[in-house]
Amino acid sequence: MSVDLERGQDGIAVVRINRPDRLNAIDPETNDALRAAWAEVERDEGIRCAILTGAGERAFCVGAEIGTMLPALRDQALANRDDGTFCGMTRVPPTRKPIIAAVNGFAFGGGLEIALACDIRIASENARLGLPEVQLGVLAGGGGVSRLPRFISPALASEMLLTGDPIDAETALRVGLVSRVVPGAELLDTARRIAARIVRNAPLAVERTLKLARMSRSLHLGEALDLEREGFRSLVNSADAYEGIAAFVGKRAPVFQGR
Repeated sequence: MSVDLERGQDGIAVVRINRPDRLNAIDPETNDALRAAWAEVERDEGIRCAILTGAGERAFCVGAEIGTMLPALRDQALANRDDGTFCGMTRVPPTRKPIIAAVNGFAFGGGLEIALACDIRIASENARLGLPEVQLGVLAGGGGVSRLPRFISPALASEMLLTGDPIDAETALRVGLVSRVVPGAELLDTARRIAARIVRNAPLAVERTLKLARMSRSLHLGEALDLEREGFRSLVNSADAYEGIAAFVGKRAPVFQGR
């Protein structure tokens, strides 16, 4: 299989692109397999958080396979069947659950675009991140052109987009493109620890917070604040909120029920 979906008993799933011999490049089969994996993550109520990574140590994902996926995307565009979605995740979030990108090695082109579509990004020390599409006569049309300037300075985003040159992991950390850089051997364990910390929190609060955080990037501040207040009002009287407050006062671990 070109994509593995591992479900843990701890509420954490790992979605792994499994084409290490091709640097986890996306061909049409893998593109479809990722769509199916995200649909399964969304359906499975036992999954509370997902980690996306690539097999092997060299690459997270180097994007669309030039010989197979790019011609398929070109044909879709010519037939007006291109919905702008790459790997089932770059147009709209594929699940209401948080997604952590564990970027192990190269994240180029569509590989960086799917990482940008995740909610949290961490990277290994050998990671390199770039959008080289202009070097091939196209543009980063899976969300790269639109998302990158929202996450880092417009000047650096423009430099990356217009030159196609990558940045290293330390630069990505310095400019806020990733939240942590760790040795490769520690990457997946670090992602699991972050996911486990998320899973321990109140499910409804995590879901509502994530939804608002995703929406706020495209809203005016006033609109976002209105939705934030509405979300607070809907949660403050929930059973989980009462449990969280009682547990804090009682100096014990909360037992959330997702209601």
